[in-house]
Amino acid sequence: MIITALTLIALGFLVKVFPNLIAGYNTMSQRQKENVDIEGLSTFMRNALVLLGVVVIVGHYVLKWLALASALSYFVPGIILIGIALMVWKARKFDHNKEKLVDTRFKTVFTVIVVVFACGSLVYGMIPSKYELNNKRLKFSGAYGFELKTEEIESVALLVEAPIIKARTNGLGIGQVKKGFFNVDGFGKTRLLIHAGRGPYLKITTIDKETIIINFKEKEKTTHIYHAVKSVREMD
Repeated sequence: MIITALTLIALGFLVKVFPNLIAGYNTMSQRQKENVDIEGLSTFMRNALVLLGVVVIVGHYVLKWLALASALSYFVPGIILIGIALMVWKARKFDHNKEKLVDTRFKTVFTVIVVVFACGSLVYGMIPSKYELNNKRLKFSGAYGFELKTEEIESVALLVEAPIIKARTNGLGIGQVKKGFFNVDGFGKTRLLIHAGRGPYLKITTIDKETIIINFKEKEKTTHIYHAVKSVREMD
């Protein structure tokens, strides 16, 4: 996320120094370019991209501080898409051509960006989660990842039967992959990180009565994590 933010900031300064990087402007005829306030447009693009990068950085740390790291999967793409849409709309005032820059090439670029982000989000969601475990914390990274202090874990168990999902409340569901928050029969609102449609499933219950169900395509990996978490709990 930080790399994305720094890329936006760097791109902002590059656009100011090299205005021809601005989509649409670089393919205009000389006559069309003369009708564009390129000084104002490049300054606006720089400020907007730098601000967007700063918002991503601040949002990244605020969400982590609030223990809402899983929301980053939506926050960053969402804030970038909103920012780009506003940039495209505001950029109109710098173009004095009859056929507006924003009405032609910018719209194409914006559409491509939306499609890329949508596809990227799906691909990112399908990537298997990685985990880290030590005496103090259990962390799952990737889409809808989360982090728990080991002292917050009340119990762990291995389930053979697949959880029966009633509804998705906030999550990703593609085939056997289920990540995010779902309404699960017998457990209510449950956080899932399911990568396969067969067991076993690791069920974690926190001291706040949150239910988390996890599994991986490799049965041995799920079982290994279960024994590892159980061992750490018994040490506390």
